[in-house]
Amino acid sequence: MIQTIRQVKSRIRSIENTRKLTRAMEMVSSAKFNAVENKQFAALKYFFKLEALLRDVLPQADGYLHPLLRPPAKSEKALLCVVASDTGLCAAYNHNILKLAEGFLKRNNFAHLELITVGRKAYRYFSRAGFKIAHSFLELRGRFSEGLLSDVDLLLREKFTSGAADEVDVAYTHFESASRHKPFIEKVLNIEFSQSSEKDFIFEPRRDALLNELIPAYFSSKIRIVLLDAFSSEHASRMIAMGEATRNARELLEGLILTRNKMRQEIITREIMEVISTAEALRG
Repeated sequence: MIQTIRQVKSRIRSIENTRKLTRAMEMVSSAKFNAVENKQFAALKYFFKLEALLRDVLPQADGYLHPLLRPPAKSEKALLCVVASDTGLCAAYNHNILKLAEGFLKRNNFAHLELITVGRKAYRYFSRAGFKIAHSFLELRGRFSEGLLSDVDLLLREKFTSGAADEVDVAYTHFESASRHKPFIEKVLNIEFSQSSEKDFIFEPRRDALLNELIPAYFSSKIRIVLLDAFSSEHASRMIAMGEATRNARELLEGLILTRNKMRQEIITREIMEVISTAEALRG
């Protein structure tokens, strides 16, 4: 019985340490999530305004063709950029986006396919699956930076404008709310807008000079949203997963503490009964 109590106490200490760890990770993920989410909301306002402006202006730009608007003659060469995380403990976040990306690659029979991965999980998964990875961004830990944005932006643009890819797609997790995230694949190049607008514009400076600034800014803003969406989803998933783990640990602790107390009570009761029985025996 004493050995059993020791085992229960050992389990209690182990689960208590685990609960402290998961609670700390939940708080860290919460802080990171709040920081990225604030950047995301600010970036969305700018992106939607820029997108609305281009939807109105481009239909009036007859004859204008920016390299990022170039429609591919054939979609034989494709580039897929997959955004996952460097670390785990974020529930099904990585599993969902990696399976979606893998299904996309198997469904589309491109003559030439290149992969760019953001996050160690995506790099390891597709390396083991036998896919050729053209470039990878590792050890980010869900931290967004202007340097990362610039590197991804320039790499995707260069691949498209050089003709190495006829289309560029991005696989990422779209952030809807702290508890809702949807794995998503979106074509980002070439840039396409519906050709309809009832507004009339006077361009100052001239039209081509204005669009040469707006279109790269729009693409860069789109990649910013993709990265912030993915990182927000990662931190939210880890925050929820660690919160569930903390609650499970607390429930286990409550059950083990109750078991320990019952075992103590049984031992005390038995010892009292032994003392009483001994006293009665001595009285004769």
